[in-house]
Amino acid sequence: MKLKTAAALVLLSLGLAGTAMAKPNLMPSVSTPEAADKMIVIKDTTKHVNVFENDTVLFKVGDKQFAIKFDGNNVYYDLQTLAPPGVLDRKIKVYVAPNPKEHGQGIP
Repeated sequence: MKLKTAAALVLLSLGLAGTAMAKPNLMPSVSTPEAADKMIVIKDTTKHVNVFENDTVLFKVGDKQFAIKFDGNNVYYDLQTLAPPGVLDRKIKVYVAPNPKEHGQGIP
């Protein structure tokens, strides 16, 4: 019985340590257009866009623009909820992928 309890405590502590060391899934944040790494033009036909984690993207919608920094990865967001009020009138999915440069998958 003591062995089972000790094993359970070890597994529990390993699980908690792994959780503490995992990279948090951070929400995107508003940025300045000057800080943008790339620009994406949103058209009437745009339904989704792809970005990499840690990219700062300048979005252009008609004559309006806004910049977002994407800190998390392996997630998607509704760009309408990230855009300033009144800029987008529909849902556009933003898929955030792991940045290959930061994960050793980029071209040297």
